[in-house]
Amino acid sequence: MKTNFTRRKFLQTAVVTTTAAMLPGIVGASSLQPSENPLKKAGELPERRLGRTNRMVSCIGFGSGSRYCNWVADDDMLQKHIDHAINLGITYFDSARIYGKGVSEERYGKFLTPKYRKQIFLNSKSLERTYDGVMKDIETSLKTLKTDYLDMYTMHGIDQLEDVNTLLSPSGGYKAFLKLRDQGVVKHICFSYHKWNDASQKCFKEFDLDVVMCVINAARFNGNEDNLIPQALNRDLGIIAIKIMGQNALIGNVTGDDLLRYALTLPFSVANVGMDGFAPLESCVEVGKEPLLSAADAEKIRVKLNFDPNVTKLPYFVG
Repeated sequence: MKTNFTRRKFLQTAVVTTTAAMLPGIVGASSLQPSENPLKKAGELPERRLGRTNRMVSCIGFGSGSRYCNWVADDDMLQKHIDHAINLGITYFDSARIYGKGVSEERYGKFLTPKYRKQIFLNSKSLERTYDGVMKDIETSLKTLKTDYLDMYTMHGIDQLEDVNTLLSPSGGYKAFLKLRDQGVVKHICFSYHKWNDASQKCFKEFDLDVVMCVINAARFNGNEDNLIPQALNRDLGIIAIKIMGQNALIGNVTGDDLLRYALTLPFSVANVGMDGFAPLESCVEVGKEPLLSAADAEKIRVKLNFDPNVTKLPYFVG
């Protein structure tokens, strides 16, 4: 299978000390391997190259979706949480205009960007599909995040063909994303989706992308492992994995740490995980620093998971 070949190749190259991961134009699994950056000390969180962006980012990403937005903490705790993430080596921070109806971006604008803007790779997302809607969203996001640019801007949650057609229409939002990138307001563009279907395949074919964000987990129920990953590697696109624990629906026969260990054996750039406190933050970083599992050990986790879509319903699939 394509995925098994990809994983084997990735695991073989990931243990080799090389600077290839930091060079432009290198495609395939070797370009996504954990870096042996001489500036990184032993025991620090590894980095991976984010495809053709040529940016090195932490293999564990700070997700600020529902889990983070629903985490009740005072300002002092929220600041300490961000400080701790930075000290642990996280450099990729993910947000969206819709998360918590603005809470995600508000927290970042208060606790992250004022202190750490130059040290991080910052992504936000828009659910808008029209040109005017995207332009309005980016203005609000930049103001809320307290920054004058984004490292990446994402067309968010594209699961319906109607959304793609609207984005590509004469008044569609895709033109806005291209214009923002051309102007340097956003450095790179991305789209996110859940299942490999007609909508995501058309996005992948029609959009001039730098990065793709999609569901990747041990359930292997979405088609991304066998379809998206090899095609994205061929185009040297960065890959950001989401829903690694299936919004906790996959935890049971295996642990959250097991699911993260499994996912990290695949050749993506960032495992983006919801960070709703200090325990998940520290646990994910510790797993990220571990040696990668062998293909055989990763397969043991998948078998132990014993995923059955008729028994376990994944909450993020809309159809």
